[in-house]
Amino acid sequence: MVRVKIEFFATLREKFGKCIEVECNSIEDCFVKASEILGEEFLKEVMKDGKIRDDRIITINGRNIKDELKELRDGDVIAVFPPIAGG
Repeated sequence: MVRVKIEFFATLREKFGKCIEVECNSIEDCFVKASEILGEEFLKEVMKDGKIRDDRIITINGRNIKDELKELRDGDVIAVFPPIAGG
């Protein structure tokens, strides 16, 4: 297990706060562990059917991981961005 920080942005920050730290084995596991602290609503915000939702942007240490999930290391920072609309 590794210890990582999960940061939230935009509407997710309003709902769940700025960040949380968890110990986990994978990105998906991190989100499950975070939901144990933040509630089931958090898990629904970031995952669907056990996978990260397509409409979320997830970065690890500032790098978008959309098409490649990488191994986590102690101290990694995972950032979660909801869909953003504008005009």
